[in-house]
Amino acid sequence: MTKLQLFFSTIVMYPNASTDKESILKDHKEKAGIYLWTHLGSGKMYVGSAVDLSRRLKNYYSTYKLKRANNYICNALNHHKYSAFSLSILEYIDITNLSLEEARKLILEREQY
Repeated sequence: MTKLQLFFSTIVMYPNASTDKESILKDHKEKAGIYLWTHLGSGKMYVGSAVDLSRRLKNYYSTYKLKRANNYICNALNHHKYSAFSLSILEYIDITNLSLEEARKLILEREQY
């Protein structure tokens, strides 16, 4: 467990993003929140957020979208493959009574925290 994971109370952790793919994609429908990819070998981490976790996580598993993206985590997933990463959900955020703009602002604020 990393220092960041100890700081947060992880809601759910998937130790192998490859073998846990099915659960990862079905467990977060209609939920907004903060997630953490951790490279198991180096301990390097990437924190992200989404208004729709299910859709965002599906994008990470889309070979087409992953190869077209040009950012740190997508490049790392392409290079090392999913089995080299764990995925943790750090926080769910209730956005039911917020506009999309308000929801995005709140989620980004929580991600930066």
